[in-house]
Amino acid sequence: MTVVQPSRDLRDGVDALLDRYAGLTERDHCVVVFAPDSREAAAWLVAGLKQRGIAAKAVGMRPLVDYGFAARLESAVPGPASFTGRLVVFTLERDTMSHFSPLQHLMQRFGSDRCMIVRIISASREFFEQALNLGPDELSARNAALLTRLTKARSVRVTSPGGTDLRIRLDAERYDWISNRGVWRPGGFTILPAGEIATYPAGIDGRLVADGALNCNVITRIDTRLADHPLTVDIADGRATGFTGGDDDVRELVELCFKQPHGMRVGELGFGTNNGIDRFIPANSHINERRIGVHIGFGQHNQDRAVVDYEEKVHLDLITDGAELHIDDDPEPVDLADLPLTGDEHPRLVRDEDITGDCCGFGYGELTDPAAASAII
Repeated sequence: MTVVQPSRDLRDGVDALLDRYAGLTERDHCVVVFAPDSREAAAWLVAGLKQRGIAAKAVGMRPLVDYGFAARLESAVPGPASFTGRLVVFTLERDTMSHFSPLQHLMQRFGSDRCMIVRIISASREFFEQALNLGPDELSARNAALLTRLTKARSVRVTSPGGTDLRIRLDAERYDWISNRGVWRPGGFTILPAGEIATYPAGIDGRLVADGALNCNVITRIDTRLADHPLTVDIADGRATGFTGGDDDVRELVELCFKQPHGMRVGELGFGTNNGIDRFIPANSHINERRIGVHIGFGQHNQDRAVVDYEEKVHLDLITDGAELHIDDDPEPVDLADLPLTGDEHPRLVRDEDITGDCCGFGYGELTDPAAASAII
């Protein structure tokens, strides 16, 4: 395979990942785990590690199901007593996030203070060029500014330049807020790309005009950008009642997702906070979800089953290009693109990850064949 030479923006992204997000030193030992679709991204990362003189090994894996992966991973990891720094494991995949169990076992063996696991989905040139322009401290400040208001609010009205107008009830006592900000927390995985807060809405009604992009846990190669053909979805009592717009490919995917048993239920209210991402990209990607705007996730929800009692495998995010928030009917809206930072400390009782197990990788066959879908992780 021919590896495309990295641009300056790409090299800056590699530097940001290694320095600002991972905080690597020469005492650390790194393992770069990659799926076949992310071989080139892994090569750029390994090159950056070599330039720093940091010991690193590369381990290939098959996504989702790879019975030999745990043994290959263990063989690439030196004994804890053989080096003085941390073990830092980077995993790179484009469409999936795989093998949480062996990675978690590795963290338990080394201890949470000596093992950092950075999980990258949507690994690509765009990931390095777009998603890492802001560091974890900046994203924490942006997320904190929103969370300090929204976790105390009872309602929010969300509007967008494209025509979105949603009235949403909030209940932070019942439904967890999630804050993905790229901050390493000992004992937890760092999920990238970062830049989002999300919860489950206690109620939602109105109209969503998704003119940014879509992101779905179904493998697809369609152009997911929606600027030229926005999707309009009417929502009543927490469910989509119908949609219009989109090109032929987008409509087919949305129809398949909505046909799932709980596919039309709103399972997520999310706000992208990473204003370092300056454009939507064609790929089905978490990068688009982190860009400034609101995204409504249909199907799979982000709460404990004891709190929200339905289960759905498919998750479809429909994303706006920008958004304003009218919190508790405050006449002065909060513009996500021009978010005033408050200096508030980031709340501690907020989950850090929006992916907590093996994720994604559905194909169209699983959407059309319920028996096949039930067998997917």
